[in-house]
Amino acid sequence: MTNSFQVNSKEINNIKTTSKKEKDFRIKNLNFFNKNGFPNKRYEDWKFSDLREIIYKNFKKLNTKNTTAKVKKINFIKEFDHNYIVITNGKLNSSNFKFEDKNKIKIKIFQNKNFSENNNNPLICLNHALSNRGYHLEIKDNYKFKKTVIIYNLFTKDLKNSMLNSRNEIKIGKNSELHTIDFIVNESKHKFINNVYENVTLSNNAVYKNICIQKDKSQGYFHKFSKNKLSSKSKYSTFIFPSGLKFNKLDLEFNLEGKHSECHLQSASFLNKDDIKKLKLE
Repeated sequence: MTNSFQVNSKEINNIKTTSKKEKDFRIKNLNFFNKNGFPNKRYEDWKFSDLREIIYKNFKKLNTKNTTAKVKKINFIKEFDHNYIVITNGKLNSSNFKFEDKNKIKIKIFQNKNFSENNNNPLICLNHALSNRGYHLEIKDNYKFKKTVIIYNLFTKDLKNSMLNSRNEIKIGKNSELHTIDFIVNESKHKFINNVYENVTLSNNAVYKNICIQKDKSQGYFHKFSKNKLSSKSKYSTFIFPSGLKFNKLDLEFNLEGKHSECHLQSASFLNKDDIKKLKLE
């Protein structure tokens, strides 16, 4: 039953770890999650949304094993030219930067190298413990993208009672500029949980503009923690426009570390009475 949901530490053995330090880090975070469970209103960050109660009511069981379904056909947006990254159930599938100087761009499967971070958010700890998919995108200095990058976030039909954990990282070099659109396409008619941890780093005078939209209504339960570091004269702007995920909570942390750095956030939602959306800023 979900109300006594525990993740067996043997699942970490199925993850290819780089060192004993990484494995210990994963086990430490897993133990924290197993001890505390899903967050409820006792947590300051969750005082308006009792996720534990929501999970109990909507899931009889949860599967944390990664799904490996393949997408046979991707309906790319044809209305305008763009670069793209395809993410399937949190896993980097493919990318194409045909409009850009590829020598200025690095993309690869994300590999965590920070095994010292402490956090009291059980969902972040679960992500630290089990995430082994996602992407790392790096833009070198002095490069401005000619076209937008659409990040196609695809969720496949076979997702049912699944809990996905992925980590993404975006680094933009000094004097560089990147525009992205996070486009959520969910083919599953069943309930599942998508738990994402994201790092965004802007160097001096870098610009990052992002739009997040969703194609259709969804039975998905989404949580995303985004940690953003802005250096001098860098600019970050985002417009979040979901159209009815069953549950959507965004925890956004911005560290304006440099002088004259700027952050602009806008959000709007199309919701039914049973849909839940939360936006938390720090």
